[in-house]
Amino acid sequence: MSLNAQVTSVNNFLGTTTGREKLCRFIQYFARFYAFYLLRQGAPQSSSQRWNDLKQHIGNGRKFFRLFKPIEFVQTAVHSLGSSDEVVRLTAVVKHLSNALYYCSEVFVLTTAIGFYKPKNVDKIQKFGWKCWFISLFASILASLYKFRLLNVKAVMLEKSKRHLEGKRDPELNLQEKQLVKEINSNSYQLVQDVVDIIIPSGNLGWLPVDEGVIGLAGAITSLMAVNTQWKKTRVSK
Repeated sequence: MSLNAQVTSVNNFLGTTTGREKLCRFIQYFARFYAFYLLRQGAPQSSSQRWNDLKQHIGNGRKFFRLFKPIEFVQTAVHSLGSSDEVVRLTAVVKHLSNALYYCSEVFVLTTAIGFYKPKNVDKIQKFGWKCWFISLFASILASLYKFRLLNVKAVMLEKSKRHLEGKRDPELNLQEKQLVKEINSNSYQLVQDVVDIIIPSGNLGWLPVDEGVIGLAGAITSLMAVNTQWKKTRVSK
């Protein structure tokens, strides 16, 4: 890839709201991890606090990005009702509605952080949001596992079709095989991302015995995975 194409790819990536938000997410969770790391290494409190402040400010900034996200997720949930597969339909609706509720709770966390409006039960609202996030990720994990079952059925049928050809090459079957591999890789990628991501709400709620360092590292890893996905969508191939 030429230098001009690389610069164009970077501009395309940063020109998307998703690209900027995921990059900020990586910085936020890396700061969370590094602040804990400095504290464990016995660094001065001021050094750790600097990274904690960075984490807090970027976190608040990201909440502004997502103010109207609930509308998007509710719309997606409504569209998911049209799926003919009951498992796909149920997991999709639960996932998107839970995400909508999570982002609604984030609004109150943001108004409290900036001193605009402070509900008395903001801690309960935040914990409710984390529970919704957990449910959303759990539904996504179930959906990925179910999709693996469907993909396995496709693989078996494809193998049977290839046997009937008795060694002959069929361009259509080759295309289907490549598409199947692509779907399996994509589903595997999403499953890994969700499994790592679910550590964050589980840790925040105290359901998993993990510290701030583990939570920060988990968030940094999944942020890089999301960045990679968005980069592939926006990069210039030549």
